[in-house]
Amino acid sequence: MQAVYLIIAVLMLFAVWRMFRTRHGEFSDKPDPNFDPAEGQPEAREALALLGQQDWAGLTRLYGRISPSDRYHLIESLAELHRTPPPEAPGDADSVILTIIGGMLVFHGASTRGSGPATSVLKANAPRMMENLKTAAGMLKEAAARNTGDSTTLSLLMRLELITTRDQAQINNLVGRIQATGENNIYAAANHLLANTSKWGGSADRMWRVANEWASQPPNAAWLAIPARAHAEEWCFAMVLSPPAAPERSAMIDLMQDEGFKRHLARLDDLFWAALDREPLAGAEASFAHNHFAFLMHQFRIEDRAKPHLERIGAYIARNPWALMPTVSPEPSRLLADLRKQYGLPPLK
Repeated sequence: MQAVYLIIAVLMLFAVWRMFRTRHGEFSDKPDPNFDPAEGQPEAREALALLGQQDWAGLTRLYGRISPSDRYHLIESLAELHRTPPPEAPGDADSVILTIIGGMLVFHGASTRGSGPATSVLKANAPRMMENLKTAAGMLKEAAARNTGDSTTLSLLMRLELITTRDQAQINNLVGRIQATGENNIYAAANHLLANTSKWGGSADRMWRVANEWASQPPNAAWLAIPARAHAEEWCFAMVLSPPAAPERSAMIDLMQDEGFKRHLARLDDLFWAALDREPLAGAEASFAHNHFAFLMHQFRIEDRAKPHLERIGAYIARNPWALMPTVSPEPSRLLADLRKQYGLPPLK
């Protein structure tokens, strides 16, 4: 057993070295022509064209016809497709346009920051990051004041809080306001979970309280991916962020070989597929769920469980949670091709 630990420790040290060749486990900014930056979001190109034309009424109509989770992911997709700063919002912008432009600035600010610790932000990037986030905060707060029923605006404010002050009182206030909207937004749940993880100053107990709260009465199968993400965060904290000799790493290595724990993960997967049979998923929620379950089953070597999720992903692998992997390929399409080959799926055309 000691030999197994030694081999895994050496491999993880190599993995961490590879991780820091890019930005703390993120995919490289180098263009990948076979990767869709919108991760399959069907309205993304239409929205990009409307943004370029500054057709604000058209953007508002598009936003209004899609689900809350898709609205959030659409804004993230626009930030990836439109890598330069978005156009200024018009003086008479409605709450939707303020949410879209403000949300894009949140994601641009987060991209400038990177996903490493605060001390990893380059000094040269700090002023641009702070300018983006300050502008975003003003726009999103104004949008939320005008329309109290938009969970996407509030979820973006939670994302902003996560990457800046991480004020738990503010985060809890936003959770309450989101729940009061009556909307189901998978990214509200995901951001709430992340705000309570160990790597963001929380703890495993806090994270699991949040995960269980969101998954206890799921509106559909996608919410069962919130505990899947919690398992992924525990894996990442132990295997990527902890020192080589940390007890968390040894415990996780044992857990990854524990057949009883694998059966526990399989039961979660069974619950997901049963819920999916009752109500199919589409759009951002389907992508979120299948990417998270595929990642979890892949990391714990439950191959017969990973393969069906990879089939559902198709050509649209998502950045998250795959960027948690320290050995992640700098090109998402190459990672997807490797995964499909490993699990006996045909190459994508």
